[in-house]
Amino acid sequence: MATTKTAAKKTTTTKSTTAKKAETTSPVADIMSFSNGAEWTAKAKEQFESMMESFGENLEEARAKNEELAEELQARFKSSQERVNETNAFLMEAAQEEVSETVQFASDLTNAKSFADALTIQQSYWKKLFENRIERARELTETTVETARETMTPVEVPFANFKSFEKFFAFPVKA
Repeated sequence: MATTKTAAKKTTTTKSTTAKKAETTSPVADIMSFSNGAEWTAKAKEQFESMMESFGENLEEARAKNEELAEELQARFKSSQERVNETNAFLMEAAQEEVSETVQFASDLTNAKSFADALTIQQSYWKKLFENRIERARELTETTVETARETMTPVEVPFANFKSFEKFFAFPVKA
């Protein structure tokens, strides 16, 4: 019976020494000890400095990219403004032509000799008006589509190429 008590006692002492060894190697014990606290502070400071250095290196690159983006957007707005001005001039010209054609139509209609002549004048006026409006609508559609393509293309700024973003946000690449 004596042998079983000593064996149980030995296993208890073995467990307590293993637990003490685990406590000294745990990360919580490392942070809480004064000798490693200075190391932890130094590592945190080193990591912060490297992060700020990385950010500082790419800050100029980010500023340059933002300036390029602003210039590109400004050019697009200027281009779209020019297109709007051209379209307005086109519409004003079309309105002036229609007014002058309407005045001519009224003059021709008052000078009609017979009812059949008046019908012919009306038919030619409405046919010409309809054809002109269809042609103008086509031109406006083409201009609008072209303007939309120029101004609405996505702005391509490769923010993922900035090295600082990789260091700040080190996410694994999706396959």
